[in-house]
Amino acid sequence: MEKAIEVCNLGKTYKLYNCPQDRIRELFSLRRRSCHTNYRALHNVTFSVARGETLGIIGCNGAGKSTLLKLITGVITPTDGYVRTHGNVSALLELGTGFNPEYNGYENIFLNGSMRGLGDYEIKEKLDNIICFADIGNYINQPVKTYSSGMFARLAFSVMVHFRPDILIVDEALSVGDVFFQQKCNTYMKEQMQDVTKLLVTHDMNSIANMADRVILLDHGEIIQEGKPLEVIENYLKRMHTSLFAKKWDDDKNSPVPEMESRPTFRSPAPELMPSEGVNWIAVNSEDIGGAGEALITEAYLKINDTDGNVVKPGDHMEIGIRVNANRKISPLIVGYMFKDKFGNQIIGENTLGSGISIPPLEYGKNNLIRFHLEWPEIKEGDYFLTVGLGEGNDQMIHKIQCWAHNIIHVEAIALKPMHAIINNPILSLDLGIETAKENE
Repeated sequence: MEKAIEVCNLGKTYKLYNCPQDRIRELFSLRRRSCHTNYRALHNVTFSVARGETLGIIGCNGAGKSTLLKLITGVITPTDGYVRTHGNVSALLELGTGFNPEYNGYENIFLNGSMRGLGDYEIKEKLDNIICFADIGNYINQPVKTYSSGMFARLAFSVMVHFRPDILIVDEALSVGDVFFQQKCNTYMKEQMQDVTKLLVTHDMNSIANMADRVILLDHGEIIQEGKPLEVIENYLKRMHTSLFAKKWDDDKNSPVPEMESRPTFRSPAPELMPSEGVNWIAVNSEDIGGAGEALITEAYLKINDTDGNVVKPGDHMEIGIRVNANRKISPLIVGYMFKDKFGNQIIGENTLGSGISIPPLEYGKNNLIRFHLEWPEIKEGDYFLTVGLGEGNDQMIHKIQCWAHNIIHVEAIALKPMHAIINNPILSLDLGIETAKENE
């Protein structure tokens, strides 16, 4: 398969100075005294992108995503390794790049076209489509320095895609636009640019899941995972939960539990806690969980209409059970669930706090058994995956995530009638009438 981008052992190290004067001191130091510290933004990054492939790049802030894109586009030079691109590259990395703030929209379109080697006739052929897609109205006649960030993103993206690059690179610059324009851009890239190689960097996991053929997860300047979108996204979310809420157990001065040498481990369930026969317990892999980890989901089961199975239809009663080991008493406890589709999109979900259900705390040193019930809604047929979570707190928006167990159970949903969307929300009533104009008296 023909490669559009080749990245081999790529590395980038920056020199960091405490103050600007240190640069001068280091430059003129007779003893060659170092006045800087080295910061390694990227290290030993290697991958390739096939022509026409869409690659998503995700990671926390500071993971090295923007540095990687700047190296690929040639904005900065690498410290180690090399990058090879085959074809013309168009990148939307920072608002303002390639535009003259004193020119109006028309003039900047011609400026960008000429920078790409196009003649006036070729630019004029694309002019109407560019203006129509940008949809900024009469502001096309105004200097771009008067544009809002959203208007600027509209024009910049429209110019970039209509000049048909071989390689399209989009960073977070589109996030400044409104949600409708973001959807418009995603649809255009997915449907109209199938032959264009695309690199996408965004914190919108839904966009990555729906558009990317493959995803790379960066952490501290290194690739830690590369693979199918859903698998990499779930790993990223798990790591995010863990990094936000995990802590050293012996640092918790308020914990009533004696100090422990390590995080709680997965223990075998106590026989007396086994529910009725016919339940298929599924062990939760420790690699599929994230969060503070003071309470860990060790096993789970799913029953549909009081029987073991994984095929569900609208109106079916669903019972979900989880077994939890607690490192300390967890209170107030929040239990929640979520079903996602095969692209990682969150379809349905709720928690006990949002449902107004009060539950007793988790007890330390015991195998806590939690069961909750729900009714399967009228939802589009397909494959869905259950994620179960535990939280601690009494605020819907601000609480401590103790454990998320991602994609632990698979169900196959069937629909009883044609579906026009993911979830059917029926029309309750309809009024039909004819409005007549009153005659002038």
